[in-house]
Amino acid sequence: MKKSIGTFFIILSCGMLIACGGDKKEKTAAEIAAEWCELNGKVAKAAEGAEKEAAREAIKKWENEIEAKYKDNEAFIKEIQNEAEKCEGASEGR
Repeated sequence: MKKSIGTFFIILSCGMLIACGGDKKEKTAAEIAAEWCELNGKVAKAAEGAEKEAAREAIKKWENEIEAKYKDNEAFIKEIQNEAEKCEGASEGR
């Protein structure tokens, strides 16, 4: 009986660690820039009209969210911009 209670608490502890530790990691500037480049590529590849306008709206919304999230960290915003410049041409098919 004592062994099963001990096993239960070990399993419970492991489960709590897994549940509390998931997806809390902050994204790097390179990861954020890669998201921007993916959206920028969708704008570049979209057909004119409603499809292109929807892609532009999606990237604008995403940019506003990122700017709001990191508004107090200008250095990080600059780092994101530098990383985005590296992939901008490729995302546009240049």
